[in-house]
Amino acid sequence: MRPGAVTALVAAGALSCLSRPALVPQLFTLDPPMERATSPSGRGRAVVVRRVIVAAPFEGRELVYRTGAHRLERDPYATLVAAPAALLADAVREHLGQAGFVREVADPSEAPPLPMDVDLRELSGDFIHPEQPAAVIIVAFEVSPAGAVSPIFRKVYARRSVLSHRTADAVVTAWNAELADVLDELERDLDAALPRSAPPGPSAR
Repeated sequence: MRPGAVTALVAAGALSCLSRPALVPQLFTLDPPMERATSPSGRGRAVVVRRVIVAAPFEGRELVYRTGAHRLERDPYATLVAAPAALLADAVREHLGQAGFVREVADPSEAPPLPMDVDLRELSGDFIHPEQPAAVIIVAFEVSPAGAVSPIFRKVYARRSVLSHRTADAVVTAWNAELADVLDELERDLDAALPRSAPPGPSAR
């Protein structure tokens, strides 16, 4: 075999094994930590996660890496335990539930919950520059009551963390840290943006 062909094969092999030193299947979860210094206020209107949509390149369970300006690579040896939409929905509900925004049982004295849509626009490992690998999350949240002309809350959150190692484990660890930071900021933003529930009126005598 010609030396050039050998070099090309080695390069291709290195590219196809970006996330692992060996071909060992790995399973990962999205479960951002929740560290609260104070108890959640629960003062905001309740919200309900209506739907989570994920951009087509990132909706599968396999981890996705950017390896060029217009090139993505899926990692068949590093996968999430469930689809990103399901994992993100669970993470959002759990985090906002702890903050008092998502409630399992509706309070009849309060206004109906506000529907929230979640749009995961990117969930990737950025390996375009091998010397500076990074983990990227871009996610948007929108709260829009039924029949509303425009949403009462809409914001895009983007995070990019430089990694010390170009591995699947490093990427997912960074995703979880980034997602925790996003949800903490979302909690503060919702508390400031959403209308307060009206206090219950006096009891009828």
